[in-house]
Amino acid sequence: MAIKVVTIDFWNTIFDSSNGQMRNYIRNQEIRKAMKKIGFEPTDHQINDAVRAAWGHFNRLWTEEMRTPMPIESVEFIWNYFSLSYDKEIINEVVRSFETAILKYPPNLVQDASYAISKLSEDFQIGLISDTGFTPGSVLQELMKQKNIFQYFKSFSFSDETGVSKPHPKAYEKVLSELNCNPEEALHIGDIEDTDIKGAKNLGMKAVLFLGDPTANQTAHTKQHSKADAIAHSWNEALIYIRRLSTQIF
Repeated sequence: MAIKVVTIDFWNTIFDSSNGQMRNYIRNQEIRKAMKKIGFEPTDHQINDAVRAAWGHFNRLWTEEMRTPMPIESVEFIWNYFSLSYDKEIINEVVRSFETAILKYPPNLVQDASYAISKLSEDFQIGLISDTGFTPGSVLQELMKQKNIFQYFKSFSFSDETGVSKPHPKAYEKVLSELNCNPEEALHIGDIEDTDIKGAKNLGMKAVLFLGDPTANQTAHTKQHSKADAIAHSWNEALIYIRRLSTQIF
């Protein structure tokens, strides 16, 4: 059956991981400033430990429950880590800084991603399926607008909005439903075997494992024993594989 819809992952597929240290710096500074208002002044080491623990909590929920905590959950986790009294106004200030740090220090588009997506949009309906961390889907969409790729996408599935993360089937089904597409008529491209590829293949979609971002955490990516229908090391390769798979001549 011919492919009608191509769904694409966000992180390390469209956008790389660049400027992550600067985003973390902004967030840590906002934590420090907010806590100072209530009379607590943690050291850099203490803040780093708290943020690391928050990511550990995030990863447990992501892998064990197939959901990603909302940004406010992560900030509240940090607050509880220090056993601080709850101050809604101050916590909301920190949450907002966490959410918008990406607009101050944005990641870069992966090489040739913009061109490839524009070409794919000529022949397929394009959807985005993304797990979110400290940055919610609404802000990721703003970044996509700034990078002039938002207009190519017809449907979006963000884990902070759906309540589930990949490989949960609902993450994919939202886009397929909105684009009136059966799983066997769709293809997903993403960089993580255990989330992107597993979720798509379990649902009956085609899948391409993308290994074309040099800034990606390589421990999370693998081509050994991949269930993907193809493995692309660049967006130029991805275009070739997607077009071949779309006509079943791969």
